[in-house]
Amino acid sequence: MILCYNRAMKRCLATIAAILLSAVLSAAAVDYNAIDSPLQSAAYSGRFYDIFSNPAALPLMEVQPGMIAVRTNIRDSFTPSDFGYGFSGVQDQMWTVDATFISKYISLTAYYGLEYDRLYRENPIYDVYSSLKVELNAAYAVPYFSFGIRISGGNQMVRRDKDINNFGDYITNGWFTPFERDTGSEFFNLGLGAILDVSPFSLGVYIGKILTLSNGQLYIGGDAIAESTTISAALEGPRYTSRGDLMLVRPRASFSLTGLVEASTRSIEFECDITFQFLPDADLTIGVSYLERQHEWVIFNPENATVNFMMRGGAKGFYGIIGVSFKATDFTSFAPMIGFSWIS
Repeated sequence: MILCYNRAMKRCLATIAAILLSAVLSAAAVDYNAIDSPLQSAAYSGRFYDIFSNPAALPLMEVQPGMIAVRTNIRDSFTPSDFGYGFSGVQDQMWTVDATFISKYISLTAYYGLEYDRLYRENPIYDVYSSLKVELNAAYAVPYFSFGIRISGGNQMVRRDKDINNFGDYITNGWFTPFERDTGSEFFNLGLGAILDVSPFSLGVYIGKILTLSNGQLYIGGDAIAESTTISAALEGPRYTSRGDLMLVRPRASFSLTGLVEASTRSIEFECDITFQFLPDADLTIGVSYLERQHEWVIFNPENATVNFMMRGGAKGFYGIIGVSFKATDFTSFAPMIGFSWIS
């Protein structure tokens, strides 16, 4: 009977995977991060959400989660001058929902995104994008080292030039009017990641575009590899004391470099967070990061940078997240977000 059950489970999972992977042919390619998260780094491992930064973190989770995890986020970005016009509370708003099927060495995630892109400050005219991405991670670990592979793909649909003046328009034009295909939005990426973990130090590398879709053709090139390479180093406090007690305060910090050649695609990030571990299944994490894009070697330019705050807390698999990102030099632009997650 156990053998029959295992076969049934395998058939079920295979069916789910086939459905989700087939969806890649008809849905979305957008950035699914609500804001630039100070809680994620390619060198971090041990927590469920670390797998979204580096697939090599998959077999390194400190507590193996259940089979399914679900997350949802909503974010927008504003400048002070955006307010005062009709329906100004929606500027570049994005809703995302994702569901992940997890095992020790494999995870499969389907992402759905809905984005309202305001075209004119004075007039509430929007392009509304509907998107779907599917991501498959596989990884394996030996002592001190983990290696992972990621396959992802999708595309998006669009509702163009929609007049949204009230909440009824917001719902109708966002969810119920016909979409048209957004030509050229299709994407496919094959990525590789690795983590060297010698506690309390870890080193992570993730290359997002070993193989990518460019101009409708699969492409392997040094420019895509260099542009999508992230190198991260991190320090993290232990989960338990030497006597086996749960550490109440657990800090960690990371430095990351993304983009190896061109300054126009290079970014650096300094981030740190503190987790208060009240119980093995109840904690609160507060994090902050400095992210600078278009970084010149050893030359810092805060005009190209954002400061990001995030707080994540919960218990028994249910978590809430709030965060905000703003320009490093002033408050001329800011991006708030709120999210929830459940891990079985």
